[in-house]
Amino acid sequence: MYKIPEIIYFIVSLPALIFFLISTLCFTRISMKHIEKKMREEGIHEPLWDKGLGIRVSMYGKVIRRQKPVKATVVNDEAILRHARPIDLILARTMHYSFVIMMTLAVYGYFAYDLGNRAY
Repeated sequence: MYKIPEIIYFIVSLPALIFFLISTLCFTRISMKHIEKKMREEGIHEPLWDKGLGIRVSMYGKVIRRQKPVKATVVNDEAILRHARPIDLILARTMHYSFVIMMTLAVYGYFAYDLGNRAY
């Protein structure tokens, strides 16, 4: 297998990581803040089981990307879709794609450069 030089791998991976972090921050601060504010106005509160964990971030993103409610879910899909704006769909997709790119680069780095053994 051809391995790209390590410095090039890190030069590519660092912006991918930063882009994922920025896209996640934008999604939570713009989209989720707006959706949860509108849901609170309707009397629907965010899940109590997710105080401080942030698990609902990916769930909100999946619901917005899917654009249709699921029968059994832990978040209120209908309310999320009712209050989602077009920019929320763009932010959810950006967060998802940047996560996939970051994880692909992480898996490549783990196997190509044996980064797992450098963790200690």
